[in-house]
Amino acid sequence: MSSDAEKASLFQRVADRVSYLMGTPGNIAFWLVVVIAWTAVFATGIVGPNAQILPSWFTGPAFNFPLNLVTTVAELFIGFLVGAASNRSERHLENTLDQIKAVELGLSEAIRQNTDITSAIKNDTVLLDEIHKHVTAITPDAGAFDPKDKS
Repeated sequence: MSSDAEKASLFQRVADRVSYLMGTPGNIAFWLVVVIAWTAVFATGIVGPNAQILPSWFTGPAFNFPLNLVTTVAELFIGFLVGAASNRSERHLENTLDQIKAVELGLSEAIRQNTDITSAIKNDTVLLDEIHKHVTAITPDAGAFDPKDKS
């Protein structure tokens, strides 16, 4: 996994980190509080069109312009983040598929070796049976092996 992180470009690393942080409950709660506070400030009249605290373009009749601008730009960046997250997911899927292919190749090689060994054992067994028949034909006692006999 560290080799993947080293291969990733700076953009990919930043996009991965930001897309992770954007989905955390803390980030969602923060922006929920900001939007509620923004709405409450203007809905209660604490800041109005004649307020000296903020610039007039910010507090004018179109006070929602900055909020709309921020949300529009945020939506644009969220689209890029979704694309980056999708690309990250695709990279991980490709890595997983490559690992599966490697395992399949290893298994097919192991099965081939097992088949070769099984065939060799079968051939050797047939040959041993043939040798056993010849030996017992030459010496009739050779086929009667008694493990208890220690002579």
